[in-house]
Amino acid sequence: MTDNARGALYRPIVPHQHSRVTYAELFFDLVFVFAVTQISHTLLTHFTPLGVVQVTLLFLAVWWVWVYTSWITNWLNPEKTPVRLLLFAMMLGGLVLSTSIPAAFDGRGLWFAIAYAAMQVGKTVFLWVSTPRSRSPARMNAIRITAWLSMSAIFWIAGGLAQGELRLVLWAIALVIEYI
Repeated sequence: MTDNARGALYRPIVPHQHSRVTYAELFFDLVFVFAVTQISHTLLTHFTPLGVVQVTLLFLAVWWVWVYTSWITNWLNPEKTPVRLLLFAMMLGGLVLSTSIPAAFDGRGLWFAIAYAAMQVGKTVFLWVSTPRSRSPARMNAIRITAWLSMSAIFWIAGGLAQGELRLVLWAIALVIEYI
């Protein structure tokens, strides 16, 4: 048994004390700083109305994966080895995602989609599995998020396989599903 009633991998709540940000979390943030620089460079090379729409979609996707990961690491304790391993896996996925950004609407769309979908679904499944059955509301929340992200992953992957403007449409659908 664990002495943390919220779950073995959850951050302990200490009254009147903030949780410390770990080096793994800060390194994860740096990966996403790289992603944002990739987005800005992509905008510079594709500075057309269609390019602006594509880059906006990529930015919203990158921002969303960062937000979800930050939200989950606010709940889970990155000092625990499984959570730290999750963060490093997310960093690896973030690097694949970032390096795919400049050609996401060309030849690297499938790489972007696979990295994105794996990161979104993977970390939510991890949260689901890490939440004890005794915490039904939190566990059901993780299950619902997993279901929505899995549904959007279908559109991300289909968009990665598609060409041209169909990719943009499918990825926009995926993003709308996630934002809803």
